[in-house]
Amino acid sequence: VKIIVYPDASEGIEEILAGHRRESLEKLGELKIFYDAPLDHQEFLRRVDGAHALLVGWALPVEVMAQTPTLEILSFTGIGASNFIDLPAAAAQGITVCNCPGYADNTVAEHTLALLLAAARHVPQLDAELRDGRWNQSLDGMELRGKQLGIIGFGGIGRRVFELARAFGMTVKVWTRNPSEARAREHGVEFVSLDNLLQTSDVISLHVALTDDTKGLIDAGRIKQMKPGSILINTARGEIVDESALVDALKERHLKAAGLDVYQQDPLPVEHPLLKLDNVVLSPHVAYNTPEANDAIYEIAVENIVKYYEGTPINVVA
Repeated sequence: VKIIVYPDASEGIEEILAGHRRESLEKLGELKIFYDAPLDHQEFLRRVDGAHALLVGWALPVEVMAQTPTLEILSFTGIGASNFIDLPAAAAQGITVCNCPGYADNTVAEHTLALLLAAARHVPQLDAELRDGRWNQSLDGMELRGKQLGIIGFGGIGRRVFELARAFGMTVKVWTRNPSEARAREHGVEFVSLDNLLQTSDVISLHVALTDDTKGLIDAGRIKQMKPGSILINTARGEIVDESALVDALKERHLKAAGLDVYQQDPLPVEHPLLKLDNVVLSPHVAYNTPEANDAIYEIAVENIVKYYEGTPINVVA
């Protein structure tokens, strides 16, 4: 009999884990759910005591993991498990770690287009001015049809943004770390160099995972390479962009605008210079947040545990 613990659940999880999801977990053993993040390591240890499987919503301290020798599998309710779980330490302890790929591909892609449209047409600024009594018809918007979108990263989200952008009549080109003629033919896409993409695109949208190779990928030099008057959209990770260089480019109007859902510091500090700019559209890291995506993530997270105990693990990252 296995003990399955969700040590840091949010309110409403009972409803999401109801029905076949709860039944499939309870067939394996006992399901224990605790709400909100533990206050300290001791409370965390009490919650996971004797657990064989964890649904992990946020960070799992390596000290807690090391002091829970019964652990066999961690199912992280997201994609970037390495940002919250020490994967080498888990592997050394013999723990399998799984994530939930693809759960929010469409949701994040739609938010990407929402940020782009809002930035291209000055929606937040015009809305604020109208509420303040100003009838401003002087700002020229950017029409997307016929413009070039440069996508950096061509995983599930990047591919969905590609489809949506073409529906707007945009020309789309892509940079990926893994280009091939076969992938280009399969998706009907043109892969180009990063230099080419930055210099020729009217809009750049970031969709790479955060790794040692992509941290700081869009640095000051690459921002300067971008076409004057272009727009940068980031729904990937804040650390991919040099934030100071981005602020400078927006202040100098080298970039027309930016649309950001992610930042180097999350939450964004209240005195951050981005908050003082009128040509940036900001959202508080919510691109993934829809009921549909939330439902999908728990379907995958539960399936990870079930498949592990069936002997056919899926979505293994460590």
